[in-house]
Amino acid sequence: MLQNIHDKAKGWIAYAIVGLITIPFALFGINSYFEGGGKLSAAVVNGEEIPVQAVQNALLEMKQQFGGKLPAGLDDAALKTAALDSVINQTLMQQKIRDGGYRASNQEVADAIAAIDVFQKDGKFDKQTYENLLKTQRRDPADFEARVRTDLSQQQLRGAVLDTAFLPKAEAERYQSLRNQQREVELFTLKAADSQAQAQVTDEQVSQYYTQNKASFMTEEKAKLAYLEMKRDDLAAKIAVDEPTLKKWFEENAEHFVQPEERTASHILVSVADPAKDADAKKRIDALYADMQAGKRTFEDIAKTDSDDKVAAEKNGLIGTIVTSDWGPEFVKAVSALKAGETSAPVKTEAGYEIIRITELKPAVQKTFEQARATVEQDYRKEQADKEFADKADQIQKLAYENDGALEPVSKAVGLTIQQSDWITRSQGQGVAADEKVRTAAFAEDVLKSGKNSDMLELADGHAVVVRVINHEDSTQKPLDAVKAEIRTSLLAQEARKLTAQKGEDLLKKLTAAQAWSVLTASGLGAETAVEKPGLVGRTGSALAPEVADQLFSMTQPAAGKASWSSVVLANGDYVVMALKSVKAGETALDAASGAVYDQSTGSRELDAMLQGLRETADIVTHPENL
Repeated sequence: MLQNIHDKAKGWIAYAIVGLITIPFALFGINSYFEGGGKLSAAVVNGEEIPVQAVQNALLEMKQQFGGKLPAGLDDAALKTAALDSVINQTLMQQKIRDGGYRASNQEVADAIAAIDVFQKDGKFDKQTYENLLKTQRRDPADFEARVRTDLSQQQLRGAVLDTAFLPKAEAERYQSLRNQQREVELFTLKAADSQAQAQVTDEQVSQYYTQNKASFMTEEKAKLAYLEMKRDDLAAKIAVDEPTLKKWFEENAEHFVQPEERTASHILVSVADPAKDADAKKRIDALYADMQAGKRTFEDIAKTDSDDKVAAEKNGLIGTIVTSDWGPEFVKAVSALKAGETSAPVKTEAGYEIIRITELKPAVQKTFEQARATVEQDYRKEQADKEFADKADQIQKLAYENDGALEPVSKAVGLTIQQSDWITRSQGQGVAADEKVRTAAFAEDVLKSGKNSDMLELADGHAVVVRVINHEDSTQKPLDAVKAEIRTSLLAQEARKLTAQKGEDLLKKLTAAQAWSVLTASGLGAETAVEKPGLVGRTGSALAPEVADQLFSMTQPAAGKASWSSVVLANGDYVVMALKSVKAGETALDAASGAVYDQSTGSRELDAMLQGLRETADIVTHPENL
């Protein structure tokens, strides 16, 4: 089937599927060959077992998305739960897909794979590149194609829900009015920094905080690594080449060394920006062509005065030299049908309707070996290095497992030098340890505690390492003297925030009662001149801090002649008091973009509801202890 794959698939599918090949399968893959006993299940969904491996892969993908640094409040346990939930949801979706009869066709799978950039060579799908890359990733083409089919089939189900969702016009207009609503606001800010001088922290408080939060004052666990590193570029540089070999390879791949056909073209363009006006555009281009055929006007005259391509119009319609691989398929089809000196009838292309003229044609030219030699050697080296990299990757993976207590046997077998890193932690490292995948592997239980080699880790395309820990230091408690200044600074900031909030809450009560900023002067906290009056502001696009804007649009609409009062504490501890003076209703008129946003939002909610319904009716048993 793959021989028939072409390179015309574009759009979201390529981006959605390309992620399938980026998972470093080596991180977990070898385990599947050597696990003893039965495979552990992470969950059972409607009788279908979910292997632990599937959740581990999802967990790795999540960690890669965060760049190795988990957001605040999200630890490994929470991430494992999220990964398990994600795989359960995927399983439920797949079961729904099977029940509903959704299935991507062979052609859709082929088109999607052909559209993935990493499988292309010179802008076209290349079967050898495809097979080499999958081999490097230790993935079976049939398995990969099945993954692509699964993803496309899931998109069919998602599309069935998303594309049929809509929001009634009345509801959309109500949302539009709220979205466009404006509110008149006045603000006064109490600065936390102004309370800093009043904040007091004793040595006893510092000592008490240290005692109660010792876990926060630990040195980071660290390790030193020995590692083997393999780079495809290094392999390519060492590939032996000679003229007979390069010439033979050139002859076998001569089609890749052809100077593309070039055509010098001019055109008359009637663009179609709005599909609803397609018929008008067609009528206009036909009239121009009829005038030209009748001899009433010349091609150059029409191109200069009536073409919608104003840049080409200044040159009597001249576009320039056309290399067909650089243009849209409909335009290329029209251009390729013309000989030098010929002018086309009106044709529909990606840009609209065009009349195309070819003024010069340079046929494709096969480059000689001498002309292409530098590129031939480069491509030959890369091809051979790809094969060697894949072969050595398999050898390294196998030997690193079989000799898991040392790297020397692997080093001797594959001819790589054992290197050493400086101290690294779970969060930081240099050289190869700058990659989060290396640090994750180094601090894994088997590698850190049991002294085993890691699996082979592919850090980037054509760059792989195997690591082992050669030195390790546990996390230790920092002495109080080393962190006393840090704690005092933190406690002073907390105290300043507390004092600021107390002042702000007292001020808010007085302002609410008095309904006037004049209270400020009497409070001694500021003057009326310090009150900011930005006037009417919208939900978005204003200069207000996001926290202030969120609070402002959640406040109760003020009664006539009065203001609504509220407050919000900013991340830096500043306390903002706000007065909502009035509310201006927003426009209800819907444009196409706004309507699409509401429909998409409704579709997302429908999809979430469908998934929630599947979970509520499913028989799900989880085994988090196996993760």
